[in-house]
Amino acid sequence: MIMDTINDTQHHMTREAAKLITCVISSEKKEKELLQALYKECQISRANSISCRGFASLFEAKTQADELPKPHFARLIEVIVPEAEADEVFDFIYEKAGIGEPGAGVIFMAPLLGASSFSLPQEMVEEE
Repeated sequence: MIMDTINDTQHHMTREAAKLITCVISSEKKEKELLQALYKECQISRANSISCRGFASLFEAKTQADELPKPHFARLIEVIVPEAEADEVFDFIYEKAGIGEPGAGVIFMAPLLGASSFSLPQEMVEEE
């Protein structure tokens, strides 16, 4: 019972209003540039990037009749930011990833109930 009280108190102390910005882009080079820019220019160390498949909604779809488009390489990037900075970071990602260009990708934002601070290892963020 005492441990539950301690954990509950710690949980509330580290919780902050946050938003999750999700971006799907079609370029591995843009992904690396974006993650480095987020860290260096926005001091954001809470990000995740995974490889995924993209289909016609992100890329030009050329197919034969009755066939599905072939999947293409894509990167799904997730960034957690404080709610107060969310719109500014959203615009930053939009510009840095070139989302306004045809076939470049998609970006959206959703609220989170809360998030805890953590940092990436220094050698990971400095990797060239």
